Amino acid sequence: MLYVLAVALALITNPQYGPDSRIYLAWTYWYLGHPQAEAAQLSYNYLWDNTGLKDCWSCWPDDYHEKFFTGQYAAVVGPRVLLPFLSAPFVALMGPMGMLVVPIVGYALAVVATVMLASRLWGQRWALVAGAVLLLPVYVSRWSVVAHTEGPAFALLAVPLLLLPLAMRVTRKHLIAYVALVGLGMLNRQFAIALPVAVGFAWLLVFLRDRKFFNVWFPFAFWGNFVGFGILLAQMLITPMIFGGEELSLVGQFNDLSMQYFQTSGVGAIPTVTWNVITSDLLRVRYDLPLMALLVLVTFAVVWRWRSELSAMAAGAFLSVSAINIVEFWPAAFRYHAPIVPLLVLAAVALLADLWGPLRQRPSRSTEAVPRPPAYRVTTPPETKPARRWKPTVSGLRWIGELPVHAWLVISVLTAVTFWELQDRTWHYGPSSIYHLAWTYRILGYSPADATAQTYDDLHNMPFFGSGCGGPCWEYGDYWIYQHATSGDPNLVYPLLSAPFVHFYGFSGLLVVPVVAMLVAIVMLTLFATRRWGPAAGTLTAVGFLLTDRIASAGLAGTGDMLAIALGIGMLFTLPLDGRRNRRALATFGVLLVLALASRSTSITLVGAIGVGWLCHSLVTRSVRNRWTPFAAVAGLAVVGVVSLGQVSAIVDARYLGRAREVISEGTGGVAGSIADRLHEMTSIDGTYIAADALLCAVLMIAVIAAPLRSLRDPLAALALGGGIVSVLLGLLVGVPSGARQFSIVYPLFLLTTVGLLVSLSRRLRPEVPGEAAPEPAGVRAIGSPVPVAAGVAEAFPDLNAPRLAADDLTPDDPRTGLEAPARPGAPA
Repeated sequence: MLYVLAVALALITNPQYGPDSRIYLAWTYWYLGHPQAEAAQLSYNYLWDNTGLKDCWSCWPDDYHEKFFTGQYAAVVGPRVLLPFLSAPFVALMGPMGMLVVPIVGYALAVVATVMLASRLWGQRWALVAGAVLLLPVYVSRWSVVAHTEGPAFALLAVPLLLLPLAMRVTRKHLIAYVALVGLGMLNRQFAIALPVAVGFAWLLVFLRDRKFFNVWFPFAFWGNFVGFGILLAQMLITPMIFGGEELSLVGQFNDLSMQYFQTSGVGAIPTVTWNVITSDLLRVRYDLPLMALLVLVTFAVVWRWRSELSAMAAGAFLSVSAINIVEFWPAAFRYHAPIVPLLVLAAVALLADLWGPLRQRPSRSTEAVPRPPAYRVTTPPETKPARRWKPTVSGLRWIGELPVHAWLVISVLTAVTFWELQDRTWHYGPSSIYHLAWTYRILGYSPADATAQTYDDLHNMPFFGSGCGGPCWEYGDYWIYQHATSGDPNLVYPLLSAPFVHFYGFSGLLVVPVVAMLVAIVMLTLFATRRWGPAAGTLTAVGFLLTDRIASAGLAGTGDMLAIALGIGMLFTLPLDGRRNRRALATFGVLLVLALASRSTSITLVGAIGVGWLCHSLVTRSVRNRWTPFAAVAGLAVVGVVSLGQVSAIVDARYLGRAREVISEGTGGVAGSIADRLHEMTSIDGTYIAADALLCAVLMIAVIAAPLRSLRDPLAALALGGGIVSVLLGLLVGVPSGARQFSIVYPLFLLTTVGLLVSLSRRLRPEVPGEAAPEPAGVRAIGSPVPVAAGVAEAFPDLNAPRLAADDLTPDDPRTGLEAPARPGAPA
């Protein structure tokens, strides 16, 4: 399901053809029997006006009919026979769109191979994690639907990993198959040399670690590099002879370009070119929060798990690709590194498995040298009496509150990365900031005219100012900002809280409350999920919230969105999710809801969530008078009170209904036509904006499916269902495309519903564990045949029947899943 989503989002947000596609398509037609000039013309006929080539001023030279098959083009594309050869039958059947089949299938094979290897190493739970981490970065999945060689390159790196001695005994058949795949990869793109280089790094690590030159990695390293570099050399020498072209001199190209752009060449140009490539790629990659988080995690994994073969391979592959990228001179926006991401994902998940897995190991001692006992291979021996519950192991872990230190460290690092990424690429102020800042100055004692003038002076140079009411509305005088239903949100709570900061820091003080609200929201969301499901689920929830780009950006925007999100999360602690609550909780709920409604108009979705929560519980209990009834009543009174107060005082007013009257009075097809037009706007404008955030789309997709199905069993799912319904209706009535802002207040409910589903799924993937008092029958081994254990591994699991299980591994009779375990011994469930 996630793979289909990733491919669909890539199709929506990216062109399917790039500058290189024109040459691959021409060569494909040539392989189909067309003359070279005709093949080039067919490629031109299809791609000349394609959006992916619109900025390519040099794509179609005057002599492209001949040039595509000679010279520099032939030297580069000629050796890459795999993509045109495999695509030829699909192009013959489907036309040029057939060029996308091989990349899509190649990416799918890479996902399957990554999941299979992760399952072998750490079990099914971590296989699920590895697959999700691979699918979420949009700067990686985008290449699955582009007619370039990256798609098959994914498969030709990931599939060979299954043949390597990673927790598996290998034979000569594995070696032969591996070498064959290396050769096949070199016929796809020259960057495939990264795989044998990575294996060479693994051999070198094992040689230094175990002091054994002819170790199990030696034949893979030797023959892989022999075949890889041999084919690379042959391609550079033979291709010019076949196609009458010229040799591809990367060194000469590097020297010419570095002299042209940086006035230096040779070794002296390497630092300058390297810095240019790094900074340029970071400026592009920073728009992909999951990818940035993955790169940070891989860096920690390689350093901390320095004895690991996977870490060595990840470092070798990344360094080799980076070296070729630097020699090629041009920044590539992570394009060259994308095919090695499956290896980076495995290295990152290895660290997570060491810290959170069923058999925890110290990362600095962890290796993949021998078959590790994944959780699914542990069996339950016959029991003579009921097994006692396993106690969670905290040996070697330090705890801060309800989470271990490494969980807080992950959340802290990702918070810093998120703020660092968003600070330069987010518009900190938008049209809504005009109203909030003007009312803030009014609260500080400015007259309406002075507040309007000061707001104009502060914001008229901001990037947003030319759009919407940023510029044109100022011609209406000094009072238009303060009229009824002018602003999209109430201007009471957020301006009131921001007033002292604006007084001391100027208009920049408008950002203090969102930043603080985001930090508070992260902590509250983490604690809520931890208390409900355990520390692993709490950490996962915080990570999911931080990496949702379209939601996290509200933490650095001068609007009331993040404040309302934090207030909505705070309400979760007061709701009767699992039992009746006292009057203090009810009063606290009412206060938080009123503050949210007075901060952001879309907080009305929280009222809808409470209403559906009450309705679902009424259906279950067959009574309208239940523990949710007081909360539904308070929510109804709160929304009526705030909306009524807004009719009296403009500072509390907001466009709750917006252009709702147009749904009835306008539209080519009456009410149905107006609704259809609104739905088209929401899907075309908002949908395109949201599609750039794969994690947000994944959470929405899962929540849309899970919320209706689980609403009668899971109160969080019922809340998500109600919030989603009201947010869609509100979007139709307001009629103003707003991206993710329309449902951002209830996004934590969607996220928690998704985590709840994953917790339920983890119960099915939970390993069976032996009873604490049940002895192992004679002659029965829980893991299979013993194997030699490399240095430093024996301490990790000296006795598999000893009580060493982590907090997420309980006996099968425990009603809670692994993620639902108490945070630490003695903590309340």
